[in-house]
Amino acid sequence: MMDDSTIVYAEAEAGTQTELINPNEIAALAKKPDNNKPPKDDERKYLWVIFASIVVLALFAAVILVGVQIHNHRQQQLAQEHARCESAMTELDKKAKQYEGLRSGDGAAAGAISDIQVADSGTVKLLDEQLKAQAPAATSCAVSSVDQYDARIQQIHDYEEWYDAHMRSLQEAVDGVNDSKQLKEVEEATATLDDTLREAQATLDLTRGQVADEATWNRLSDLYMKAKQAEEGRKLDEITSVEQDIKTAIGDVNASRDKKIADDERKAREDAQKKAQAEADRRKAENQSNRDGDRNTNQNNGGNKENDRR
Repeated sequence: MMDDSTIVYAEAEAGTQTELINPNEIAALAKKPDNNKPPKDDERKYLWVIFASIVVLALFAAVILVGVQIHNHRQQQLAQEHARCESAMTELDKKAKQYEGLRSGDGAAAGAISDIQVADSGTVKLLDEQLKAQAPAATSCAVSSVDQYDARIQQIHDYEEWYDAHMRSLQEAVDGVNDSKQLKEVEEATATLDDTLREAQATLDLTRGQVADEATWNRLSDLYMKAKQAEEGRKLDEITSVEQDIKTAIGDVNASRDKKIADDERKAREDAQKKAQAEADRRKAENQSNRDGDRNTNQNNGGNKENDRR
């Protein structure tokens, strides 16, 4: 290993500017201290700056991460609340359609019934009030916060309760009008049936044993008893049906009576004609017999006169 004592510096040759550099000199230069190298305090300062920068960046990254997580959590909550709201809206729409279907269907049909067609006009007034009820305004899930979603979902539930209550009250009002109408129809049909039954009873009394076909009289009698039972049951269809059957049966009995009368008259005429013919035949025979007797008498008298001449 070389040291400074072994370094030999070359001298410049006369008449030239070229300087020969000795390798030992280069090695010596390398051994000289670097005045540009920072001291140890500066190195620590740089390290602290780097460390502080890293810490700040880490804190900034943490803040961003927390912010992203909060945002994602909020978005997740909003998505869940929106799903809840849409589910509630689906149920609300279903109930709204059911209510509107009842209102425009059976409700409208019952609303066309006037108060003179029912036994109790109060049922018509009650139905009118139900049909005029104002349905809840349209709503949606177009909100932007969890609190707003909670308020909107509560509003939707309130609307659902409104539809539930008015579905029941509207259906009751519709049934009330229809029942009252049917009651009046039963009363009117019963009154009509009473008149028909009186006619049937009179027909049965007047035609007993006076019909050509007893089966028609018996059928009217059976229908009369059936009508009495239908009247007690107060079922409109049965009353209307049996009332029509009785009218038909009354007509059949009257026709059978008329047929018997016609048959009896025809038979009486035939009997009278037979008697007249028999009487005529008897008289004819009697007259013929008389003529024959007279002829015989005349012949006998003529014979006697001729004998007298002799």
